[in-house]
Amino acid sequence: MEYKYDVRLLVRCAKMHYEEDMKQNEIADKLGVSKATISRIINYAKEKKIIEFKINNPFPEEILELEKMIEKKYGLMEVIIADVVSEEEKDVKKTLAKEAAKYMMRVLKQGMLIGVSSGTTLAEVPRYIINNKNNDFTFIPMVGGNGQYIPNIQTNNIALSFAKVFKGSSKILHAPSMVENIQNKKILVEDPGIKSVLDLTKKLDMAVMGVGSSTLQSTVKMVTEFISHEELDQIKDKGAIADLCNIFVDKDGKGDRFESNQRIIGIELDDLRKVPLRVAVAGHASKFEAIKGIVHTNLINVLITDINVARKLV
Repeated sequence: MEYKYDVRLLVRCAKMHYEEDMKQNEIADKLGVSKATISRIINYAKEKKIIEFKINNPFPEEILELEKMIEKKYGLMEVIIADVVSEEEKDVKKTLAKEAAKYMMRVLKQGMLIGVSSGTTLAEVPRYIINNKNNDFTFIPMVGGNGQYIPNIQTNNIALSFAKVFKGSSKILHAPSMVENIQNKKILVEDPGIKSVLDLTKKLDMAVMGVGSSTLQSTVKMVTEFISHEELDQIKDKGAIADLCNIFVDKDGKGDRFESNQRIIGIELDDLRKVPLRVAVAGHASKFEAIKGIVHTNLINVLITDINVARKLV
């Protein structure tokens, strides 16, 4: 085989860089050439298989392959799959919360506005945050409260919990998630305190959400203070595949056909689509249909789910 560069030089540069941990500019100084030349030599050595890499992966290969397949199939920015052996819902949620915590610790940057929804899984995430410094993060409730149903999984409390563990700040949305009629909504959204928080939902850098379903009891309990069981049945019959922030959407990610959405006090779907990072944290077999529906809608671009749901998605 013929080489463009002296073979000895190729091997020596490779060993200096990868075995002796020398920087390219240090190699250049030692060998009396430019840093650009060293860069070309190292790249050429890779082309000629003088330099080859082996990754010793202790992580399950199936999970990495599934993540890539789902990203490609649904056009998602990133998929994170939790390896959960148990099929118990509480175990799945705990493991998803751990993965979501690791993801947030990785991607959050100073000055970010982070929107949060309600939900049992999201409420678990702050437990697994490891942080020892003050941060310029602001956590924003993306929808109002759901009456008296389990206070710790409400958006205001979740935003406050994140602010505490990250040593950042949070806002409070003093409003219900849904009202009885549109007239009441018009009055509430003009309140200065409520309006100031809703205005921030138009400027989010990241949205972290659970995924609800019109057929799941957990979702039903969250909204039955404002929607009857009969209305929920009608919502399902009209094609609702899931809900984000209590907004029901169809397979195209649209919510226009569902009257209840007009009474929601929270982020608008059009504003949600503009958020750069739209993260859904959801898993378990009971939510598969809702998750499958949501990944088709372009309302999320990051999915954190469990391996059983992931296998079904491909």
